[in-house]
Amino acid sequence: MDRRQRMALLGIAAAIAVVVVVIALVSGGGDDEGEKSTTPTTAAQTSPDTQPGTTATTPPEPPKPEPEKIRVKGGEPVGGVTKIELEKGDKAMIDVTADEADEAHLHGYDIEKEVGPGKTAKFRFEADLEGIYEMELHHHGTQLARITVKP
Repeated sequence: MDRRQRMALLGIAAAIAVVVVVIALVSGGGDDEGEKSTTPTTAAQTSPDTQPGTTATTPPEPPKPEPEKIRVKGGEPVGGVTKIELEKGDKAMIDVTADEADEAHLHGYDIEKEVGPGKTAKFRFEADLEGIYEMELHHHGTQLARITVKP
């Protein structure tokens, strides 16, 4: 074997070594502290805490905050006056539904919303004013909620 053939074989061997190293790095191989599974994770291998179609390595999305719901029947809040406690800076979400047309009013924040059959009054505001505030129906004069914003 002459010098040119030896150099060609040496070049091929070097190229194969580079390919092996690249494949090992891409597939996660290496000298890590623990062994890694070479079996890919599929939707069937999810933990009970994950959503269908996600893998165990994908954390589930946090639940979206639900608005406080106040239902009015015959001009009175079902279940009585709702007590809501918030921290200053919280995002308040209150949905009011009613079987009769009226206007819901949040005192202190001075927010008014029409409410009635098929029309939900959606209150969305930043609780930036500390204190105790009343939400009422204007036409009925009925208190719906007592909202406390703490520092």
